[in-house]
Amino acid sequence: MGGTQSSQSDPTTTVAVTGTGCSGGPRPIPKNFTLLHGCFTMEEHEHKIAADVAIAKGLKGKDALSALGFEFRFVPCDLRMEEMNVSSPDEAEEDRHAKQPSTKLSRKASCASFLSLSDESYGSGQRYQCCHDCATRLFYICGSSAETTDESSPPSDASTMITLSNRKQFIADGPHYDLIANMAQETAQSIMCSEFNLEWVTVCSDRNLGPDVRAMVDADHPLLLEEGENKAALQELLLGGNATTEEKKDDSVIPTDVSINKTKATLLIATGRGKVRAGIFSRQHLLTAGIEIGTAWHFIREARLRRGWGIAVIDPNARGEGVGFDTFKRSFSRLFVADDDASNNVSDESTKPMSRQQSVNSLSTSTQSSPIYILAHSAGGGQLVRHLREDSTLLPSIKAIAFTDSSHNVQWCKSQPTLMEFLQQKNCVYVRSNDVRSSQSCVKVSSRGKDIQCGDERCSCITQASGKLVNTDNFWEHRFGKIKTIWAGSPDHSLSNYAGRFAIFDHFDEHAKEEATDDCH
Repeated sequence: MGGTQSSQSDPTTTVAVTGTGCSGGPRPIPKNFTLLHGCFTMEEHEHKIAADVAIAKGLKGKDALSALGFEFRFVPCDLRMEEMNVSSPDEAEEDRHAKQPSTKLSRKASCASFLSLSDESYGSGQRYQCCHDCATRLFYICGSSAETTDESSPPSDASTMITLSNRKQFIADGPHYDLIANMAQETAQSIMCSEFNLEWVTVCSDRNLGPDVRAMVDADHPLLLEEGENKAALQELLLGGNATTEEKKDDSVIPTDVSINKTKATLLIATGRGKVRAGIFSRQHLLTAGIEIGTAWHFIREARLRRGWGIAVIDPNARGEGVGFDTFKRSFSRLFVADDDASNNVSDESTKPMSRQQSVNSLSTSTQSSPIYILAHSAGGGQLVRHLREDSTLLPSIKAIAFTDSSHNVQWCKSQPTLMEFLQQKNCVYVRSNDVRSSQSCVKVSSRGKDIQCGDERCSCITQASGKLVNTDNFWEHRFGKIKTIWAGSPDHSLSNYAGRFAIFDHFDEHAKEEATDDCH
């Protein structure tokens, strides 16, 4: 029989099986529909999607992308291209890993002062780009590795950089988009782990609650050592204690060259809800603008390389966005341990009315725990405040928070004056992408929650410079309090972190300097 038949074997699969119309010919192409590259009919388009799903089955990250003909390539900016004296992204990538860094950078300096510097080394001599205009972009390579298995052969010149305007020609909407976006996220995470010496640690393995929840942390995080000790103990138990000392030493998963600095600051990064995973702020920008723009790349680099901080990147959507808060609080509680004395102090104080200055003073002096700096994006901000409302034991360790388009509300904390005051003090800053929450907003919100810009290029919702103070209104102050509020520098919600990155680290640096001054005294 003619007609298109849908697959019934998998309820999550919406890709149609190739078929023909009632007349036996190809089905008409819907108006304004974009066929995938190399396809001329709807049947070929659908077959291409089904084939990609089949090819990628069982593969992850870079291998999966490569099998479908995609790869990430380093693309230097014009200035960097001239310095490297290369003419293609492939040559630039090769030079990036071959040329030795010439400038030693201070970890304490503000990131805004390093725009003219190009390179930096870290750890084992790996390479790190400091230019904020260079990017690692996704390319479609004609003749995928599914057809070419020789890894030594150079990439084909016939390649296309994925952009917002051509994305649908190579990545179709729907299941195909989700498939490739997931691969790209896994690849970006792998690259960030490799570049910045991060590792995955399991923070919740209760399968009754869903899949394991993991977080990306710096390689000397205490939880990694704990995991290593547990594995070593299990190995010893299975061996029955008969293994020799030398064998145990060789097989041990515990790093021998790692020392724990219990006073090292840590940057916690919490992404929003949806289909984004740990360290990813926007799937669209990851695919069409690059890893540096769509992920927490710049924040991890600034924290690790310039400041020597630890990293904790949680994955609130690991078990689905519907249980994001539960995943967030389990991750937060597992990654950070509060000082006992500080916990008691906060527990006692949280129910007593205090002046603003008293509350801030008590938070800054009641603990000797490692300082925590937090970047909380969108729903991540709401999850953070809800968690602190339920368990404020770590509040004294939090030195600064940058909320980017956060969904929290200070009215949630009416019964906890210490927390409510903290969220409005100089330790916190709200970075907003547009005027969407203002009563005078020219930006409207659709029924699906998406921002609809006014379209006027001269409007303040588009032209406000990053870091510039926002004139808040009564509606804003009722919801967020008298928190310092600044413009991100972009009307795009998904770009509020990238656009506001300099202002965010200036905020962190200000409080890091205060922390250092307090330690000296």
